[in-house]
Amino acid sequence: MSEVSPTTLNDRYELQQRIGKGGMADVYLARDVLLDRLVAIKVLFPEFATDPSFVERFRREAQSAANLNHLNIVSVYDWGRSNNTYFMAMEYVP
Repeated sequence: MSEVSPTTLNDRYELQQRIGKGGMADVYLARDVLLDRLVAIKVLFPEFATDPSFVERFRREAQSAANLNHLNIVSVYDWGRSNNTYFMAMEYVP
């Protein structure tokens, strides 16, 4: 995460450390301050956040994953935008 990026998203998710990186996003370990639990937060890279087609793809990914329910698939809890940062909050599996 760059120095100008927020460490808290929507006054709810406190990002603690990066735990993964993919082609479109970084994944962070975070604390959901509302529910007091650890979550994984997927943050869309800034270069994709300015492209409406990538944002829509990210939204569809969140929506599709949220509709799946299986022991081997992490649950999606939330998705949204904090300033110009798009994110997805997911179940954290250590």
